[in-house]
Order: sequence, then C-alpha cells, then structure tokens
Amino acid sequence: MTLVEKVEQRLAGELLPGEQVLYGVLGFRIGGIRTTMIGGAAGIAGGAGIAAMTVATSGATADVPAAQLPVPARSIVALTDQRLMVFSIGGLFVAKPKKILHSYALDQIAGIPEPELVPGAAQALRVHIGVAGAGVLAVEFPRLQVSEARNMVRRIERGMSPQA
Repeated sequence: MTLVEKVEQRLAGELLPGEQVLYGVLGFRIGGIRTTMIGGAAGIAGGAGIAAMTVATSGATADVPAAQLPVPARSIVALTDQRLMVFSIGGLFVAKPKKILHSYALDQIAGIPEPELVPGAAQALRVHIGVAGAGVLAVEFPRLQVSEARNMVRRIERGMSPQA
C-alpha cells in the first residue's frame, strides 16, 4: 500500500467534499536525516535554514510569522487538491499516518523558496513553506523521497499561482 493510499485510508470520512489525496511523502524535521544516518549527532538547521525561513516569510504574499512550526522527528507530509497536512507516524513496522498535526488550506500557503538539495550519504531535500497566519513549515525529505517531494512542491506552487 502506498503512502497516498494510507493517507486516503486515514482520512476516510474526514476528506472535504470532492477532495482527493495527491501526495503522501515521508518527511523529517530539518537535520533529522543526518541525525538518523550518523546515529544521534545533533542535526541543526544553521545559517542556510535561517536564510530560507527569512525568504519564506519576507517574499510571501500574506503575513507569515517568522516562527518555525513544530514538526516531529519523522512525519508524513500529505497534499490533497485542497489542503497541505502533516501527520505523526504510527505503525510498528510500516509507517502510516496517525494524528493530523498541521492542516492548511492551499490558499494559506504564502511562499516557498527554492528547496535545497543537501548532498552526501544523508542526501535530503530541505523545504521551507510559509503559511499565512501560522509560520514556516520546515521539513526535509530523504534520498528516496526527493523526486516525489519535488513534484509535491511544484504542485503546491502551481496552486499558489494566479493561473491555477
């Protein structure tokens, strides 16, 4: 079962009328992939992360607080045609979405600076999403999820454009 199917199953009865799940991608708190790869060393978003948060808030089309929104060490980031959501992870052996931690209508997404590809063994795609009235959702996606995460970000950006 794919993560999209797991998100659909988790949201059964909670989807908005006509809402379709488009993406379900495993995500980590910024620095979490490197921390996992090297067995617990501190993974902190340094100057690059702070700069990305500044871009996500300053170039936004709406008021975005500079605060970083709390994200667990591991989560599932899901995108529907109407909302962006972050779930905690449940399941003993296979990750599945558990509790909805964040849920934002797509019209609340105010800005996304260019995602940063972190090279090396702990390759990750770092994404900072400015959310109007809430803050910055900062998540990184592991090597095997980079392509899917890029596609999800592009889809969010298309939803932000006036042509959408």
